[in-house]
Amino acid sequence: MKLALFLAILAIVTLYKIYKDYEGDQKKALIDIALLLFLLVATGFSKYIRIYLPLFVLHLLLLMIAWGSYYLYLFGRKRQLLLILLPLVSILLFFGAGLFFGD
Repeated sequence: MKLALFLAILAIVTLYKIYKDYEGDQKKALIDIALLLFLLVATGFSKYIRIYLPLFVLHLLLLMIAWGSYYLYLFGRKRQLLLILLPLVSILLFFGAGLFFGD
């Protein structure tokens, strides 16, 4: 419940920032919203990765880097989109571990 509330607050603040800054630039706004949705889904996926503890710790670290990079990108300080997509690595490793080590 705390995570959901925290993510809802992050989403609302981010959507307000996107709405305030990008009223005419629809392409940029759609990219920002898509990145936000990806980060929200990746953060919500954390509860499934808990099965593999080292991978869970890696996923949390990558999420912190990705959220920080996203807000730096959103406020115009850095443009490293690759850092925002880092949680995808741990998610792919999770599915790979399930494929090779699962029943």
